[in-house]
Amino acid sequence: MSTGDFRLPSAWRCAAADGPVPRTAEVGYADLVPALDALAAAARVDTLAVVVAAHAKVLNSLVEEAVFRTDVLPSGDSAGARSLEIRPGGARTWRELVEQTGTALHALQPVPTTAPAADDDRSPRADRVLLAADGAALDTVPGDASGTVPGSGRYGLRVGVRESTLILRAAGHLDAAGLDRLAVMYRRALEAMAAAPEADAATAVLPDGERDAVLRRWAVGRTVAWEPAGVLELFRQQAARTPDAPAVRASGRTLSYRELDECSTRLAHHLLARGARPEALVGVSLRRGPDLLPALLAVWKTGAAYLPLDVDLPVHRLRHMVAAAGCALMVTRSEHLDALGPFDQGECVLLDRERAAIDAVEPTPVDVPVGPAHLAYVIYTSGSTGEPKGVMVHHGGLANYVLWTALEYAARGTGGSPHFSSIGFDLGVPSLFTPLVVGQRVDLLPDPLDTADLGVHLLAGAPYSFIKMTPGHLHLLSTDLEPEETHGLAGLVIAAGDAFPAELARRWGELVGPGGTPVATEYGPTEITVGNSGQMVTQLPADGLVPLGLPIPNTTMYVLDDCLEPVPEGVPGEVYVGGAGVARGYFGAPALTAARFMPDPYGEPGGRLYRTGDRGRWRQGRLEFLGRTDHQVKIRGHRVEPGEVRAALLRRPDVGEAVVTAWVTRSGSQRLAAFVVPAAGCGLDPSRIRSELAGDLPEYMVPAQILGVEEIPLTANGKVDTRSLQTRL
Repeated sequence: MSTGDFRLPSAWRCAAADGPVPRTAEVGYADLVPALDALAAAARVDTLAVVVAAHAKVLNSLVEEAVFRTDVLPSGDSAGARSLEIRPGGARTWRELVEQTGTALHALQPVPTTAPAADDDRSPRADRVLLAADGAALDTVPGDASGTVPGSGRYGLRVGVRESTLILRAAGHLDAAGLDRLAVMYRRALEAMAAAPEADAATAVLPDGERDAVLRRWAVGRTVAWEPAGVLELFRQQAARTPDAPAVRASGRTLSYRELDECSTRLAHHLLARGARPEALVGVSLRRGPDLLPALLAVWKTGAAYLPLDVDLPVHRLRHMVAAAGCALMVTRSEHLDALGPFDQGECVLLDRERAAIDAVEPTPVDVPVGPAHLAYVIYTSGSTGEPKGVMVHHGGLANYVLWTALEYAARGTGGSPHFSSIGFDLGVPSLFTPLVVGQRVDLLPDPLDTADLGVHLLAGAPYSFIKMTPGHLHLLSTDLEPEETHGLAGLVIAAGDAFPAELARRWGELVGPGGTPVATEYGPTEITVGNSGQMVTQLPADGLVPLGLPIPNTTMYVLDDCLEPVPEGVPGEVYVGGAGVARGYFGAPALTAARFMPDPYGEPGGRLYRTGDRGRWRQGRLEFLGRTDHQVKIRGHRVEPGEVRAALLRRPDVGEAVVTAWVTRSGSQRLAAFVVPAAGCGLDPSRIRSELAGDLPEYMVPAQILGVEEIPLTANGKVDTRSLQTRL
């Protein structure tokens, strides 16, 4: 791993308009000196090593890198600045950290020679940090452009030791609040070392109140004791209250709540007779039509979980999902059999051919208990191992989410919601089920649907209570519809499933005008049951992305480091989500489940966290999305692992090597590009490769561009040089 200079958090910088204002703070620790001296003696180092260890701990709290550099002046000689490499992650206790620091101080390296500092005080060079053993040296080591330590460039932060006091001097681009928080963190680190040398050195050293904010006030949704009923039971109760109200409209037909309840009950009896049982998976491969919701509810009434199988997916992918899930029963129609391929491991219920038998069943209530721990559905998402992975969602998590959307989404009108996404894409789950628990209507838009016609269909059914879509759909509507058409389109539009540019939210607000259809954001991976956070978009950042929102009831959302410790406000970390919505794990993949789902150290006993792989940071109670920690990308709202696309390419005999990456188009959307080294003796036919990939992968996973290259370029560190590759697009 390469070692880089320390970088101050960008969120702690002064606003450009403020200009550079040098600042100083002091951290006294005279009361801790006896205990720190005892620690130094136990570790067989001098006291400077203890102070440098605290320095390393604080800096480590502000970076994502496991290895980084800071400069050290062991004496007051300005010419003696040396470079210290910090690897604090290897120390289990404070004493071990001090011991490691003492060893490192005996192996200081020359400060790397760098180019002259840029004139801009906000350049990365200005973030370098110096610790001087003699605080008086701070007066001769400039933090601005007036002078430099030989080979070091300017320093953004200088820390000096003077009579049991740390002097912190910021060169000007660190704001006052950031410097004050740094001072508190240095004090907390020294206090922790003095109080318990054998305690865990990974424990975060946060200012008073900040730990509470990032672990409780901001990170924990309110506790709500919902009615102890799942979505299925809530639908049954609603059907009893409003039996004649319209429940579903599809393909020119409208089913009332009574009709939907009875249709699903008849089919449930039919499925039970064919082997459906609690916790089994029943495949459902249907288009958006009158059969879809009766089939999904029928599966639940048998106690089974449904496995959504989009008929537009390639046969290879559908068969893999069915086989991996051990699906022994499938609900579909005869026209989809060719798309599904031979189903030789169980039975197919063909609704068109068995309609008479199903309709002949008496719709007596099905008495199969369905509890919160039972599986509701298993949705397969793109997998980094080259194969999709099935997320197991339980009824308890689904009910928590749907009841929240009933309050926040459906309560904004009476017109229900349109559903126009794939049944295998969980973004559309609230549009399918939330209206049914509050007596509203589900509009199933035509399938297949040309996205160019989306606006026309939405206007035909408007006004809706809510419409949930991807930011890509919102962009489409913002260009296709007139202001008067968008103004009363719905009580609320939710943009989710992908990064939500602030500029798009601003454009939508200007289009709908005052009092027009508001927009909200929602965030959550499939593993947390559709959504884990969300809120109305009111205050927008000047640029970048709309924040992720606040945790929904009974869920949590933390930003943690690799040791599962909270990072300070404004510092990037990985987003972990927990609470009622956490899925069981991945179907038939215990090792993968163990790697991504873990015990929750901050929640109730037995609680779990899901490691999202998303980067984020807290800023004044708003969680900002900063991208991925891995290579996963979102394409039109669908989660895609480029590794799975690469695996499909490498299965081809004419492909020797391949790199798959995402690139951003001029419209701001992401697309996949593949760079392919042909196998020896083979030519490259991008059109043919794309056509054949479409037989293995969903359409959104087929690279928009496939380019041939002679070799895969590498960086100096031996990694794929994706930046060089993307210049060829």
